[in-house]
Amino acid sequence: MARLALGIALSTWLTATAVPALGQGSGRDARSARLRAMGQAFLAAGDPGSASGYFRDAIRVNPDDGEAYAALGRIYLDRGAIPDALEAFSAGLRRRPDHAPLWRGLATALERRGALSEAAEALRAWADRAPSDPAAHLARADLARRRGAWSEALSAYRRVVDLAAAGVDVEDVALEDARRYVRALAVLTRGVDPVRSASCEDGSPVRHALACEPP
Repeated sequence: MARLALGIALSTWLTATAVPALGQGSGRDARSARLRAMGQAFLAAGDPGSASGYFRDAIRVNPDDGEAYAALGRIYLDRGAIPDALEAFSAGLRRRPDHAPLWRGLATALERRGALSEAAEALRAWADRAPSDPAAHLARADLARRRGAWSEALSAYRRVVDLAAAGVDVEDVALEDARRYVRALAVLTRGVDPVRSASCEDGSPVRHALACEPP
């Protein structure tokens, strides 16, 4: 196994060293990419210990390498080391608040710690930063549904449906699930949501987004 890991890692490293020559970057970005490629190779070979070392080296070389933070955080998650995972994802987000896998990882770590409200806040922050990313709204909707936050789930699922209608690529299965949940949650919130108006047509935009059925 060790020889296999070393062989894969060396092959990956040799491929990665060609990156600057192909015009895809140089300097610290290229160095961190090579280190990250080594880490991924060891991870694929079943050696997360060695992989984590390469990911940490990649971060030292390039503190803005969001992928390295995310990969390191996922290793900690797999180990059940939630505090370390939270630190990896949070540190990455301080440098790369635009990096979607870091938001997803942070929310997952918070949920595993039992901090569901904080996990929901992380997913809201991701959705706010990436309003046209269906993955962000799907993740937010899924957690809201599991928490029983029906209005938030409905709003997020509707956003996914709206993005698809606007031409954004949404996986067929995810879109069908979103439509199904919109129909179900619209019925559910009709009877229990205190912000729903008797006639949604005269409600405010916020009220309509929270609790009214789509036209």
